[in-house]
Amino acid sequence: MKTLIKLALILIVGVLVYNYFLGTEEEKATSEKVFEQVKDVGKSIGELLKAEKEKFADGKYDDTFERLGSSYEKLKEKLSSKEDQDKLDELEERKDELMREKESIEKALEADEMEEDLPKRQDKLNEELKTLWDQTKDLLRKIGEKEE
Repeated sequence: MKTLIKLALILIVGVLVYNYFLGTEEEKATSEKVFEQVKDVGKSIGELLKAEKEKFADGKYDDTFERLGSSYEKLKEKLSSKEDQDKLDELEERKDELMREKESIEKALEADEMEEDLPKRQDKLNEELKTLWDQTKDLLRKIGEKEE
């Protein structure tokens, strides 16, 4: 499928270049318009990358990871059952995995690598962090109920 898409893109670019240099005046104008639009899209992608890079540099996820870490430290003091300890260990392990994914995304952004799946990876990181935070709140509630 990727090969088919690449072939189609090469064919389209070939037709545009041909029309730009050897086509009629109308074809040349159309090709020029397409090239301008592609240039604008490229600029937009660059601006998006720059904005995301700045968000990561400003610690977009750092606060969440810090709050999770401090919540886990508090929970460790209050745990009484092996089941709760296992759940906390699982949550901490998941947090570490997400932290590594965040660092991987940061490196890709710093290197200006626009990977195809980078936006999907960021969305997935956001979703998984939200899920992790919800699971942490559930465990906090559960432990709080046991204390009462």
